[in-house]
Amino acid sequence: MADALALPAMSSGFGLRTMSTQDGGYSPLSYHCGSIWAHDTAIVIGGLAQAGFGAAAARLADGVLAAAEAFDYRLPELYGGDSRAEVGRPVAYPAACRPQAWSAAAAVALLQAALGLYPDVPGGGVTLRPGVPLGAITARGLRIGGAPVTATVDALGTTTLT
Repeated sequence: MADALALPAMSSGFGLRTMSTQDGGYSPLSYHCGSIWAHDTAIVIGGLAQAGFGAAAARLADGVLAAAEAFDYRLPELYGGDSRAEVGRPVAYPAACRPQAWSAAAAVALLQAALGLYPDVPGGGVTLRPGVPLGAITARGLRIGGAPVTATVDALGTTTLT
């Protein structure tokens, strides 16, 4: 499945399309037949990271982050499924809300996948298991079980939790 999601027919370079470019009904600006939903892509990134497909997760995360930058970090509900290699920047979906709540939540899912941050509040513990190699990341001001936490992953994948 990870290999299929990485194919250019599904991965535009800005995220995962809702439909493959090889399917007959594909249209890059169709609401459910070829557009990209950052939230859906973030869920897939988390799954890939947990399953040990960090490189595939990182490629998808890079695409969503590029889209976020192109939209001034106000990710819309969805955007066009056009290929990054062909258009250079994501194509805005005309009627999309921007920013949009679940697209904004994609940033949290990406951070969790990159850090491999898995809190166990009832057990009083936190696991850091980086799943998406995006380089050095520090997240400050996190609160787990009411306590402030800083989570760091360096460029080599070494984790620190304070």
